[in-house]
Amino acid sequence: MRDLKPKSKIDFYLERMQHRGFTVEQVLEGTGLRSDHLDDPHGRPRPPQYRQIILNMLRLTGDPYLGISLGQEFKISDLGILGYAALSAPTLRASRELYDRFRDLNEQHLFVSRNHIANGRWFSEIQDVHRLGDVLRFGIEEFVSQTIELASSLTNRAFPVLELHLTYPQPPDISRYIRRFNCPVYFNQPRNIVVFDINLLQDPISLANDEVFKLCTRNCELLAANSRDRSVLAESIRNHLMNNPGSFPTLEEMARHLRMGARTLRRRLVEEDISYQRILDQTREDLAIQYLRHTALTPKEIGFLLGYSSVSNFRRAFKGWTGKTLSDVRGQEA
Repeated sequence: MRDLKPKSKIDFYLERMQHRGFTVEQVLEGTGLRSDHLDDPHGRPRPPQYRQIILNMLRLTGDPYLGISLGQEFKISDLGILGYAALSAPTLRASRELYDRFRDLNEQHLFVSRNHIANGRWFSEIQDVHRLGDVLRFGIEEFVSQTIELASSLTNRAFPVLELHLTYPQPPDISRYIRRFNCPVYFNQPRNIVVFDINLLQDPISLANDEVFKLCTRNCELLAANSRDRSVLAESIRNHLMNNPGSFPTLEEMARHLRMGARTLRRRLVEEDISYQRILDQTREDLAIQYLRHTALTPKEIGFLLGYSSVSNFRRAFKGWTGKTLSDVRGQEA
């Protein structure tokens, strides 16, 4: 257990691309990111940079189904101590609950999944909170393929998908879908939904060990606490806002979410030379640009998603952030 911290998504991408013969510089091209700054909380990639990295990987490999392959290559060991804890859990359900509890140990989530159970089936809706646009397909293929890989690794049993409902059009060749997912796939659907058999959550973990599970869970708690202590507070707030689209809490509400007083939150942000309002504005700016470039949402709809009751107020705010009009940015490529 030498490396307790889960591998970041960027580190995973860089490792797998180097295995394919591509350099770090090739993968990060056009992102403004530097490999020696990736461990710096201020230098962590933002959604537009992730999108560019994915586009780079697809271009370099020439493999439109790269997401499926990368999901299949993800290993339990890439989760660090969280992986050891999952391996020692009694059942897949306990493992999943543990992962959900400590999911913030992973630095970036491209999706938010909403789950509900009905008629013995587990419906997991994948919500594209970062508006990945033309790399949405890659992200979903990687997500589903990785879910299958991790669950199968934990139980040494098959973890079949019952159905896939996808918002994007059917690719020209779906043979990779048939081989990897082996289930009915419905394209051009209103939502992205993965359907699993809920009974599979009762499958026992092959290396279950109660004492090891307790020890690893405690280590996860310590690592999470240490990560919170070391993290840049502004970055934690940005991540929360990005992963909860449409929700822009007041400073007092955010302070309660972070389990601290409003005065403490204000003071710590001053120490980081930023204000809460500036974080809100930066997050709204990032999301607005993503929505304008990669969706067909109207300015009124985008303004509503960003918390503006008037489209004119949104237009003025956007002009103040970027110095550009909405139509200027809508016509630009990333």
